[in-house]
This record gives sequence, C-alpha cells and structure tokens, in this order.
Amino acid sequence: MAIYKLITSQSIFIFAVTLALSFSSHAENYSAQQGLDKIKSNLENSKANQKEYERNLDIVNKNIGEVSKAKTSVLKQKESVSGEIVKNNESLKKVMVQERDINYLITQEQEKKVAEQKQIEQLEKLLQQLKQNQMQRDTILADYQNQLKANADEKKAWKDREAELRAQEAKTISSLRGLASEESSWNNKKKGYEGEVKRWNAEADKQQKIQDTYQGLANDGK
Repeated sequence: MAIYKLITSQSIFIFAVTLALSFSSHAENYSAQQGLDKIKSNLENSKANQKEYERNLDIVNKNIGEVSKAKTSVLKQKESVSGEIVKNNESLKKVMVQERDINYLITQEQEKKVAEQKQIEQLEKLLQQLKQNQMQRDTILADYQNQLKANADEKKAWKDREAELRAQEAKTISSLRGLASEESSWNNKKKGYEGEVKRWNAEADKQQKIQDTYQGLANDGK
C-alpha cells in the first residue's frame, strides 16, 4: 500500500481587512494603498493555502483509496485466513480423532501384549515342564531299551530252546510214527489172535460139550 505524505509548509496567516477596519482608532495608520496591498497579500495567501489544501485533499483521497484497496485486500486475506482456520480446525479435529483412535488402539495393543505376556509365561512354564518330562522320558526310554535288550537276549534263548524242542518234537513224532506203525502191527496181530482165541474158545466149548455128552453116556452105562 502506497501512502502519500501531506505537504507540510509554514502556515500562512491572513489578516482580515474587516478586523483592521473595525478599529477606528487604528484606521488612520493605514493608507488606501496599504489596504489594497494587504488585501492582495491576503488573496495570494488564500490561493496558496487553497492549492496546498487541495493538494493535501488529493493526497488524502489517494490515501483513502490506497487504504480502501488495502482494506479490501486485508478483508480477502481475512476471509482466506478464516477459511484456512476452518480447514485447519477440521484438520485438527481429524487429527484429534485419529489421536483418540490411535490411543484406543494403543490401549488395546497394550492389553493384548499383557495378555500375551501372561500366555508366554504360562507357555514357558509348560515348556519347562515338558523339558523335564522329556528328560524323564529319556530315562524311561533308556530303561525300556535295556529291557528290550534283555528281552531280545531272552527271546534268542527261547528261540534257541524252541529249535531244540522242535528237534526233540521231530524225534518224538518220528518215534510216535514208529510206535504207531508198531501199534498197528500189534493191533493187527491182536485181531488175529483174538479171532483164534474166539475160534478155539468155541472149539473148546464144543469139545467140552462132546466130552460132557460122552461122559454122561459112560456114566449111564455103568
């Protein structure tokens, strides 16, 4: 904004003729020419003052115009700033909402972290217990391995004994087969002898009867 400076010159004083003429006691001191000169001087001073004030008025008007332009510009700036303030407040509200949401999320994450830390502690205890269980199981497995070794030795012994028993069984089977053959042979002989015994028993009974008959006849003849 361009502000124009007012013209500042030495004040020009104008003496009113009427004032001078009003004092009759002093009128004799002034001649007619002197009065005209004074009036002329007053006229020139008035015109000079008029031009000075006109210039100053023009400067004032220009300054008013500049101030008006500046005011219009400032009003536009104020409107722009007011709009920016509104936008800024809206952005601030968004940021505050985001801050609130972030704080809420932080709280949730912290709670989850605490809960997970408790789970970690529980899992660490469980892991420690499982490690102890693993050590115990290693001991048990070693014992079972020893039992398996002993069992394998015992199994081998029993298998060896089974082989011996199988050999003995084979011998007994062979013996049984031989005995069965011999038994069959003797049973066949038994059947033959039983048939002969039966036959001779019948023959003996027959002969006994014949004998008894003849004996009876003999006894009767006496």
